Amino acid sequence: MKYFFLLVVSFIAAGAQAQPPAAPPANFKSHMAKVNGVDIHYVIGGKGDPLVLVHGFGDNWYMWHRVMPELSKHFTVIAPDLRGVGESGKPAGGYDKVTMAEDIFQLTKQLGYNTINLAGHDIGMMVVYAYAAKHPAAVKKLAFLDALIPGVEPSWSTYWGKAWWWGFFGWEPSGEIVKGKMDVFLKNFWPIVGYRKDAFTAAETAEYIRAYSVPGAATGSFHWFGAFKQDEKDNAVLLQHKLTMPVMTVGGDHSTGGFLGDVGRKVATNVVKEVKIKDAGHWIVEEQTAQVQAALLEFFMN
Repeated sequence: MKYFFLLVVSFIAAGAQAQPPAAPPANFKSHMAKVNGVDIHYVIGGKGDPLVLVHGFGDNWYMWHRVMPELSKHFTVIAPDLRGVGESGKPAGGYDKVTMAEDIFQLTKQLGYNTINLAGHDIGMMVVYAYAAKHPAAVKKLAFLDALIPGVEPSWSTYWGKAWWWGFFGWEPSGEIVKGKMDVFLKNFWPIVGYRKDAFTAAETAEYIRAYSVPGAATGSFHWFGAFKQDEKDNAVLLQHKLTMPVMTVGGDHSTGGFLGDVGRKVATNVVKEVKIKDAGHWIVEEQTAQVQAALLEFFMN
């Protein structure tokens, strides 16, 4: 009986590991690209000027799947997986945001785009800031969604002191500690920074857990946080020249909505729009999809 039980458990575990990635929305395709020395998975679809959407921690490209169909009526939408998670590569290093931004920049160049529209949430917001600061002529418009930028004060130091999870995520052994337990970890982490309890659908929950359960993803994604000290140093240099392209900030009213505009003005001279998403915490795209979609469409289309 003991060996039968172990066999059953092994089959269950094998089935969980074999769960396929979430399918892209209709008219979107999933692809892989070799850029900046790393494999980057991305989903692309639509028509028109390119709009690149960059996810953050706790989700992957799939965080945008609700807004991609409508956005794709007006833009060629590109949603990559950052290095360290999902189907993208998980190298030993390169998790500073300048290097991660270069992954995305080389991807857009490989796809034939010299200029793009760009939006990023959470870690993705840090990446798109680095992208725009390093390649300002390549970005038409830029949207910051509910996060901070390493080294940009006073919000960075104030929030860093309160966000215990950043310290844990950046701790070298943390990936090994949560490896194999991403379902328990993520289900208990999401509510900490969220507002709506029913923000994620069952399909979203399953996909995010799967993406962070891929071998190497727990450690890889936590490296994003371990690189913050380097990001602070890099941003001290980038901040010497403020961004000049039009910038929009979008924050949840129970999260960064009260001060994200100030963060934007610290790094950019042309913050043309500040949006506070009502009844939302950090997971604004999942918590209040319609409000975020409307903000993105109005900003990038006008």
